[in-house]
Amino acid sequence: MDYAIVNRPVADVLAEIRTLGTRHVMFIDDNLIGNRDWTWDFLTALRDADLHLKWNGAVSVDLVQDLRLLDLMAETGCNSLFIGFESINEKALAEVGKRQNQVDTYNRLIAEIHRRGIMVNASLVFGLDHDDASMFRATMDWLVENKVETMTGHIMTPYPGTVLYHRLLAQGRIIDWDYSHYNTANVVYRPMLLSPEELREGYLWMYKEFYSFRNIFRRMPDSRRQRVPYLLFNLAYRKFGKATAVLARIGLLGWLGRVARHLSYHVE
Repeated sequence: MDYAIVNRPVADVLAEIRTLGTRHVMFIDDNLIGNRDWTWDFLTALRDADLHLKWNGAVSVDLVQDLRLLDLMAETGCNSLFIGFESINEKALAEVGKRQNQVDTYNRLIAEIHRRGIMVNASLVFGLDHDDASMFRATMDWLVENKVETMTGHIMTPYPGTVLYHRLLAQGRIIDWDYSHYNTANVVYRPMLLSPEELREGYLWMYKEFYSFRNIFRRMPDSRRQRVPYLLFNLAYRKFGKATAVLARIGLLGWLGRVARHLSYHVE
């Protein structure tokens, strides 16, 4: 069965934004540029509406092919982009059909995004069949070299019902049948070039090392206007996330969010 992709009317999205009572917005869409014509129309309307937003969203790597669209994102108040780089292991990427994802393209896209004063949240997957233990250090070096501001790591997870799950099942590589563990933070299969323990330890090391004080300051954005939100995210949300969670449990998360928005973007 074929499904048509239908975007919401631009006017409806703008009307909803106006009802939110905030000028800091996150667009929850797996790929905001999935329909570039619609995105261009939306961002043009957003610019013309003069809402003075600060916003975040998610895009695919092929944004590098349309720098005019990236210009419009910057003009309309984009502050950070979540991007599924997946891996810097090009053999692994080719195996899972991500042939458009190449490290040279990554580097060029990150440079263009940074040139416009926008931060990057890199989404990465560990444990693909061509990944070995060297991938963790290589990925860390790449992240620091490119001054990637934030990183969201995932252990490859073969969700039940997917082609990947059935392939690993046929190969006898599924090792955990508790579906509550299928959350990209646990190893539920036997990797090809790593032990399950090595994959889990490498995944935890990536977070610990990336958000170490040393690497937080090595990745400091060149754009001065992004340094406050960068430090707030890296320190308050990641480095001292447990303390932030305590504030959330006692009902202070909303207050903390308002303070962070004001300090970062001077908006409510």
